[in-house]
Amino acid sequence: MLGLEYIAALCKIACNVAFAIVTAIPSYYCWNCIAPKYLAFCVPELYQQFPYWHIVGILFLFTVIGEQIQKLFPTLANIKCESKSVRK
Repeated sequence: MLGLEYIAALCKIACNVAFAIVTAIPSYYCWNCIAPKYLAFCVPELYQQFPYWHIVGILFLFTVIGEQIQKLFPTLANIKCESKSVRK
């Protein structure tokens, strides 16, 4: 039987996939409309037209790698807020 840890991990993966699919829609249309017109002089022709599922895969990898970086480095800055005033 699956434990809560596995169910939570599966839910997190499902959320990452859903995020990648939804975010890839505007990214796909923006890149495939803008790159051939405005970036043709500096971007090779191979990279001017990306298939939709490649963009989904790239965004999914970014979310997974970002989560792993957050596990390795939980805080980039240690900020403490101390109040020195005392209310009476």
